[in-house]
Amino acid sequence: MKSPQNPKTVLNGSHITINKRRLLRDLNAISRIGIGNHGSVTRLVFSIKELRSRQFLIHQMRQIGLQIHIDRIGNIFGKLNSANPKAPAVLAGSHLDTVVDGGKFDGTMGVIAALEAVRTLKEKKVSLQSPVEVVCFVGEESSRFGFSTLGSSLVAGEVHGGDFANATDAHGTKLEDILAGLGIYRSNLRSLRRDPTTVKGYLELHIEQGPILEAIKKPIGVVTAIAAPTRFKAVIIGQADHSGTTPMEMRKDALVAAAELIVAVEKIVRQYSRMDKGRVVGTVGAIKIEPGVINAVPGKTELSVDVRSITAAAKNRAVRLIEAKIHEIARRRKTQIDILPIRKEAPVPLDKRLVHLIKECCEARNISYEIMPSGAGHDAMQMAKITPAGMLFIPSRRGISHSPAEWSDPEDICLGAQLLLDAIVRVANEKI
Repeated sequence: MKSPQNPKTVLNGSHITINKRRLLRDLNAISRIGIGNHGSVTRLVFSIKELRSRQFLIHQMRQIGLQIHIDRIGNIFGKLNSANPKAPAVLAGSHLDTVVDGGKFDGTMGVIAALEAVRTLKEKKVSLQSPVEVVCFVGEESSRFGFSTLGSSLVAGEVHGGDFANATDAHGTKLEDILAGLGIYRSNLRSLRRDPTTVKGYLELHIEQGPILEAIKKPIGVVTAIAAPTRFKAVIIGQADHSGTTPMEMRKDALVAAAELIVAVEKIVRQYSRMDKGRVVGTVGAIKIEPGVINAVPGKTELSVDVRSITAAAKNRAVRLIEAKIHEIARRRKTQIDILPIRKEAPVPLDKRLVHLIKECCEARNISYEIMPSGAGHDAMQMAKITPAGMLFIPSRRGISHSPAEWSDPEDICLGAQLLLDAIVRVANEKI
């Protein structure tokens, strides 16, 4: 006769082991969708390749027999029912879209790890008190429209009427127009919000995208808070003139003004870059120039500015100084500089109970871990606004991410997935 399962091990999941080979097989399979030069992966949100990756996930969910729900924007939820199917669900996942020429682990690993965790739970017939849902959010990356965590923001009800006003891609396509084609308008944004009473918690596994875990030789990071961005475009209007006939003292060169601003952003955020100053970072990641020819003084430039911190006060202080510098440059160089807001968010602390729970999961397996904040934004920062949210990190080689050189060791990936499963079982079966 088969001996009964120990109630304690059923509660904490420590007796359940994921299928490592299957996890890595699925991760490699989905990483081939959008593969390019030197192993890079490009799956921009709403592109054919990104849609194909979502189809792959849906196919895998169907094979497991999950109950699938896809909302209007394309967020995918695959539900494994529990003894009480009407109980609030534990959600776990991430995203499948990438940056241009990105890596194959950012976001994708979290979705596939959640899929493997749920598949294992079903195969092992693990008793759960709450349903578990694998979730894939749409548009976590900002690389196409400058608007990040799109799908999770809508689920959390954190998108408002004018938020998409300045969100366009490199070809001039407006995010609002794409959403309108999906039946999403300013008037019904709240209809995609998930009722918080239907969610017990959210868990996300992710690569660190930084060098800390590798440097201190620890395999797991337990995330306490997530930094948030303030993003805007600076549109500089000067005067386009002939580069050979216009005297230097008579020029209104929009590109030179932009160059001043780019350097100013770096100088200002460096003042607050230390941890005791708020760990502020700032980036000018894109620039457009008109007319963009060698024999014309640039008459217009457009910069995309991204300022982030784990401290709201420090971030806001840096942004105010950058805005003041913009006005000073415009006045001194006799140009017009318009600031077009894209998004302003507050840093988000994650649930302390889940931080403690994830620590206990690590300790139960004698896994060394580091308590740390996240400098990058994640879907967990939006989900934390409607439910307890927790995150685990695994190391990134040399801290590289958003690059073909992005790499995490397969053993670290499998360990992270195993701890994700442990945490899912704990959240599903305990009072959180």
